[in-house]
Amino acid sequence: MSIKRPSSNDDLLQLQEEFFRDRETQNIQPAAAVTNLHPEINKRPSTEPGNRKPSKYARSKGLKGSDAQASTSSVMGDILEKNIEDSQQRKPEPDDDKVYFPVVLPSVLGNIVEKNVSDFVDFEPKAMPSQGFPEVTKFEPSTSRKSVRQDVNVNESIKMDVDINVNLPSKSFIVSSKEASEIHKENVKLLSEMSERDILEEQKKLLSNLDPQIVEFIKSRRQANKQDIVKKEVRFEPQETEIKTTEDSMDTDPIPDNDSLWDNDILSHPEVNKWLHFDSLEKDKLEWIKGIEESKKIKADEPYEARFDFNGYLLPYTIEYTEKTKTLFHHGDEPHRPGYSITELIELTRSTVTQQRVLALNTIAGILEYHSAGTYKNIIDIPLSKLFFIVRIAIDENKVIVLEPALKAMRNLLYNRIDEASLDALIGFEEGTLQPCLENDKSEIEELESKESEFNDYHLAEIDIITALLRTDILQRLYYILDAVRPSFNCVQYCLQILTRLARDSFETSQKMVEMENLMTTIIKNFLPVTPVNFVFDASIVYKRKPILAALKLFRILSLQTGDITHVLLHKYEILKPVSEYISSKVDRAYGLKIQIEAYCILSNFLHFGLGIETAISLSPVIMTTFYNHVESTSIFTNSSILSATHAAVVLQLLSRLLHCNLQGFHSHKTQMYPLVKDGVQKWVRQLCHADDYTCGHLRLLCSALDLCKTVIMIECLPMKVLNESLMLLFQSQGFERLVKNLIPSSNLLSGLDSSDLHLIKNLMSLGGAAIDTSQKVLPVLNILSPVPFLASLSSLLTYMNEKEISESFLRHMLFYLSELSKRVPSLCDNWFTRMETNLVINIIKLSTRFNVSEGSKDLLYSVANKLCYILRTDKKHDLYFLFNNVVFNKHWFTAERLLNLVNVSDPDSFSKALTSIENIKMCYRKVVNMNYRETGPNILLKSWREPILPRDWIYMPILTLYSWHQEAGNYPKMVGRHAKKIAERAAAEREFIIISSLEWILFNEICFPELLKDIDVTDRFCRIMCVFLCDNSLFLDARIKVLLQKCTEALFKRKSKFNFDKPLVGLHNFQDFYTQFLEQFQAVSYGDHTFAACVLVPLAQKHNVKWRKLLWSEYAGCLRALDCPENMLCYDMNDYLYPEETDESVIKSYLRALSSNLLRPDTIVHKIASHHVECYKKRIST
Repeated sequence: MSIKRPSSNDDLLQLQEEFFRDRETQNIQPAAAVTNLHPEINKRPSTEPGNRKPSKYARSKGLKGSDAQASTSSVMGDILEKNIEDSQQRKPEPDDDKVYFPVVLPSVLGNIVEKNVSDFVDFEPKAMPSQGFPEVTKFEPSTSRKSVRQDVNVNESIKMDVDINVNLPSKSFIVSSKEASEIHKENVKLLSEMSERDILEEQKKLLSNLDPQIVEFIKSRRQANKQDIVKKEVRFEPQETEIKTTEDSMDTDPIPDNDSLWDNDILSHPEVNKWLHFDSLEKDKLEWIKGIEESKKIKADEPYEARFDFNGYLLPYTIEYTEKTKTLFHHGDEPHRPGYSITELIELTRSTVTQQRVLALNTIAGILEYHSAGTYKNIIDIPLSKLFFIVRIAIDENKVIVLEPALKAMRNLLYNRIDEASLDALIGFEEGTLQPCLENDKSEIEELESKESEFNDYHLAEIDIITALLRTDILQRLYYILDAVRPSFNCVQYCLQILTRLARDSFETSQKMVEMENLMTTIIKNFLPVTPVNFVFDASIVYKRKPILAALKLFRILSLQTGDITHVLLHKYEILKPVSEYISSKVDRAYGLKIQIEAYCILSNFLHFGLGIETAISLSPVIMTTFYNHVESTSIFTNSSILSATHAAVVLQLLSRLLHCNLQGFHSHKTQMYPLVKDGVQKWVRQLCHADDYTCGHLRLLCSALDLCKTVIMIECLPMKVLNESLMLLFQSQGFERLVKNLIPSSNLLSGLDSSDLHLIKNLMSLGGAAIDTSQKVLPVLNILSPVPFLASLSSLLTYMNEKEISESFLRHMLFYLSELSKRVPSLCDNWFTRMETNLVINIIKLSTRFNVSEGSKDLLYSVANKLCYILRTDKKHDLYFLFNNVVFNKHWFTAERLLNLVNVSDPDSFSKALTSIENIKMCYRKVVNMNYRETGPNILLKSWREPILPRDWIYMPILTLYSWHQEAGNYPKMVGRHAKKIAERAAAEREFIIISSLEWILFNEICFPELLKDIDVTDRFCRIMCVFLCDNSLFLDARIKVLLQKCTEALFKRKSKFNFDKPLVGLHNFQDFYTQFLEQFQAVSYGDHTFAACVLVPLAQKHNVKWRKLLWSEYAGCLRALDCPENMLCYDMNDYLYPEETDESVIKSYLRALSSNLLRPDTIVHKIASHHVECYKKRIST
């Protein structure tokens, strides 16, 4: 029977059916012969089934003879062709398809390996399948194929084929889910297709790649079911090598009984086996979800790492684990504590997962917001410089989802919203037309740059964050975001607010912004289009030709800088075009009113510099119409709109600016405006008189109306009778009484707060608008019932009206406030918002000087005027000039009682010129203070509003100035010659004049106004007097100066109990260096002056630190010979130098050495001191 080679599976199946049919009819042999297709190799002929011996494979399966069933092709293993010694020679088979056995297809039957084993004689053929035909298997493309090997010259040990199924378990002991049986069958099928060598190789690879702990876990699972496993061993001949299954060969460790992971609630879930990758327990991965350990108890004062919730709020050490709080617990360093630390948040900002970066940036933004508000003041220190760089790097991301929280965080860091809201609350008041410059002191930066060749960004950020930010090209980045990225409304607002804070920094920063044409053009084009503003606000308006309020505020701040910047904004960027459109638009919605308020302010700023006059004239009809509508409909009652009151206030401010400009084109509108001013003032004053309550925000309308009246009086130089009547009615009303009662609670100067009570940041200038430790959380002057802005405007108007009766009525209401101010030490003098109150006080003093003041009020007003001298800031030099001329150095303000005290205490001969030389004293102080005043413009620089004109101890300022000059004189070469001699004589005369004038003034205040000096420490005052001896080598010997020095020291010695030389001194590095210099000067030029000696002896009292006695008696013992004064000139009683007895042995040795070396004159103060303590020491030793 000839069989053709099958060409397909169908042919193969057909051949199989024919074979089965022929077998049933006994037409074929019961077994098939193995045919070798190679003609050079002889094959053994087929034998009968009965004569064949069972193979070792058959015996291993318990089969005999022809009953042995060969395994299917999927598990039968490799087919080995063997060379056998046989005498019979067969003819070579033709190379055709007529074969007795189907051609083996490797893809179906597996791999064929041919081996030459000529040295093997005892060959028993492998049993064939009983049906005589191999089973058909499905072709698996993924099955790996191995090339056929032919080893001709290598002798190998014979390895019998093994059925892998024999050694495989019947079920899986690792997987326990419902699909376990199916997974096990698939694994068995895969293993059955692999050889023993392949299995061992794969096992080795798996063991090398898997975590050892995972292997141990698998072993433990296997061990748990070990009693159900039947161990089987397979031996291979001839090596007799014992091979164990993978599971049996693994060491097993039992699961610990106390493993907390097994108690975790998540592992007890009934559906846990259905979850992905929960078919095996991975201890390390599950460690973080085990039960939360109980938080350890900590002491109340024990510090711990700060952790924050997702809003940036500081969390306590531990909180209750609930559904709301469970998201705050995570697998960090402290899993028992909720929240994220700053370190963890910084790590998350560098995550490759966008959502984690967004979460971290949002949390950092919240932290910075709370920090900016002062919530974390004195609680935690936020590393602002580190967070600054983290946020700045994140801003370079173009994904809006990341960009928005990054910009928000930067906005919260730089843009203090409390300060900005406080400044915006002043819009409509006169003080609101001025804006502070928030530039940090650059002196430290300049010093470090000069010393260090490389000054990195982090060091710069530690000193000034704004400078560091500008160094990172933030302006270019913000331009790209606004122009190219075109993000959401929130991102745009954050960008504009950051730019606003940069504009407040300095003139140079504003100049950079204005010179960046692309940035300015983009903002004007997209956010300040020429379009009406009567629309409903929605966040979707961005980039849709609608104005953005934050952009208008930015240009309002820029327009206040300098005339040059305003000129560029007007002519280069034509900013008044959209401003004119906004003012001309008819609006009745809140957003439109806010836009118009900013527009009116911008136009007012332009008019201040004399710019935009044509635009203002063209808008005059619109402005007058708006003014008329406000007079008719706007009120200051608390139930009315505060936004409408603000809108009316800025309209009135613009009219006041127009009057100041004295424009020709505006004269025609004056006749229309003045009646409206009269009607408006009458209406709003009457409303205040009858109001049951009020708010500071509503009063801004009346303030702007009073300011407009002041301008009208200045321009027209005519009294306003209606205004006089209205004000007299106001001062007699209950409404004004109610308003004045809130003056002291709303006073910054009387608040008792200090700069340390405010939230101020060293490397980022702020205004300190938040007083987080107070009940109202804001400065007193900014509270909702504060009358200070209104009273400041009212007092300013009264100084121009020159109406005695009205002014006196106003002053009577202010007496109680002035009385409190004279008694207390003023606070918050350097705060920006205190300026309004300072204006009120200076206006009160100005009003008082115009009329005769009673003797009882003179002391009160003089005391307040004296305090104003160190309250006023640099931009108020003209006010200080007024105080010096009219109050402080005006003898008419010295009451008879004060003068009597001076005559009784002083020597009439020595002080006969005290009052007649008051002009000389004034001249001296004016010269030293440098009273030349110069207008600084609307923008006030750093030192102009934070730094005072005079220090608190300003009466000692001439002496300190001379002391400073004398210290620096030694650094210059000495000049000789006739001209140099004249210069030296003139300088000596000037020094004498300054010292005499200042000592007279100091003594006058010590005797007549001691309450004005009580807040200056006595030790500081004493050190100032000591400086007189260091200003010149002989000037203190002048008779007049000697008397003045003696009187000044006597006045200070009366407060000897308050001397403390160990505390830090104002204006001095430390007292030790100063006292050392003082001793050197005494040793060199004292000439035995008693007052000089009395000053040297003050720190030597036994109550003071022993180091001062050591310094004199050891290092400067040369002073002892000349050191003496009458006992009545001593600061302390003699016993205070003798008792308690000296116990320091080094000082006693110095006493003994001075006595034995003839350094002391007998009967001197120092001789008595040394003798007493040495004798006391000898007595102690003897007893």
